[in-house]
Amino acid sequence: MASRQKARHKSPHFINAILKIISKIDLTKLVGFLRNHTQKIRPYLQKLKPYLPKSKSFILGLLLLSAFSFVTLAAILPGTHIFEGNLIFQEMSFTYNGELPKLFIGNIKYIKELENQGIQTLTFTGNFQSQSLPQLNQLNSLQIQLTDRESKLIITPANADVTSEITLEELRIQPQTKVTGLNYDFYRQQLAFSLLPNSQINQTSSNTLKIYLGGQPIKVILEGYKIPSLNLPKQQDETTQLEFIVNPNNKEFQLELKQNTNVYITLSQPPKPESEQWFRGKIATKDVRFIRVDRNGGDLRDELEVSTIIEGKIRMAEQEKEIKDDQFLMGENPNQPLNIQLIRNLQIIPEKKGIEARFSGTTKQIQIGLDKDFPVSRIRGSWLDGVLPRDAIIALFSFGAATIANLLPWLFSNTSKSDADNQ
Repeated sequence: MASRQKARHKSPHFINAILKIISKIDLTKLVGFLRNHTQKIRPYLQKLKPYLPKSKSFILGLLLLSAFSFVTLAAILPGTHIFEGNLIFQEMSFTYNGELPKLFIGNIKYIKELENQGIQTLTFTGNFQSQSLPQLNQLNSLQIQLTDRESKLIITPANADVTSEITLEELRIQPQTKVTGLNYDFYRQQLAFSLLPNSQINQTSSNTLKIYLGGQPIKVILEGYKIPSLNLPKQQDETTQLEFIVNPNNKEFQLELKQNTNVYITLSQPPKPESEQWFRGKIATKDVRFIRVDRNGGDLRDELEVSTIIEGKIRMAEQEKEIKDDQFLMGENPNQPLNIQLIRNLQIIPEKKGIEARFSGTTKQIQIGLDKDFPVSRIRGSWLDGVLPRDAIIALFSFGAATIANLLPWLFSNTSKSDADNQ
C-alpha cells in the first residue's frame, strides 16, 4: 500500500518531466528534419507495408516491445538523485557556498587559551602590565599589527586558577571561504581549524571572530608583531615574544580575519552536551572532504591522503550503505569528492572521539572503499528511481525483460512468415 501511494505521489513529477521535454522540442526543426529524410525512410516503410496492415497483432507486439524496451532502458541508465548521510570523523574541510555571510561557530565558553595565527590589526584598551616592555604600563590603548602568516596572538586568563570567562561569541564566515583542518583534539581539549578567504572575490567585509573577554585580567602573548605607537627596534618586533597583562575596558573584542588564518581554541574542561550548539547548521557547501594529507616524506610525491572517517551511513535511491573506519567516501569520479551541498548539522561526539556531520547532496553514484582506486561498495540510482519506488522498478524490470524475451522470437517469426507469403 505504501509503495502504491508513493508511486501515485511521484507520477505527477514524471508527467511534468515528460511535458517539459516535449515543450523544449522545436516543431519547425522536427518537421524540416522529417521532410529532408523522407526519401531515406520511404524504402523501409515500403518493406513493412505489405504485412503491417494485415497483422494488427504484429503492430501491437511492436508497440509493446518498444514500450518495454524503454522501461528496461530507463531502469538501467544512471540518473542524478538526492542522497543523505551521517558520518563521524576526525578531520574535514569544505568551502562555504552560500551567498550571504554565515554564522559558523558560536557560544564556546570557558576558553583556557585562544590562539589566532595570521595577518591582522587589533586594539586593546585598559590597564597594561608588562615586565618585558615597561613602556606599555603608561598606556591605556594599544594598537598591534600582526605582520605575517606566522604571526601569533594568544589570549588566556591571567590567573590560571580561576574559571575562565573568555567566550567565543560567534565566528561569521564570508561566501567562498574555505574551512580546512576542522578537528577536535580530545587529549588537549582543543578545537582547531583554518580559514582561507577567496582572494579572487572582491569582498567588502571579512570573516569576523567576536570574543567576550570577561571582567578578569587576561594575559596576551604576541609573536611577529609591530606596535606603531612605540619606536621598537626591528629585530625585537620580529623575533621577540611579547607578553603582557591587560585589565580590558573593551570586554567585547572583534578580530577581522581578512587573510588566511589558523584558529586554536583550548577549553578548560571537556565539552558538555551544550557543545552541540557550537556549530550552526544548514551550511551550504562544496568540495567537502573527510581526509588529511600525510606529509612525512620530504618529496611532494610522497604525500599520502588518509581518510579521517570513523564510521557512518549513507542513503540514496532507497539503498543504504555503511561506511567503516578509514574508508573513503567518493562520488562518480574517485579523484573528486562526493557532491555534498548542505551540511545540516555538526556536533562533537565525545564517546566516539570525533565530530558528527549530517549532510545531503546530489550525485549519480556513491563509491566507498579503503582505496580510492578500488572501491568495494557502490550505490547507483537509475533514471526510473526518480519516478517509481525501487520494489516497483525491480518488478517492472523483471516483467519487461521477460516480455521482451518472448516478444522478439514471435515478431521475427511473424516477419519471416509475412516475407514468405509475399514471395
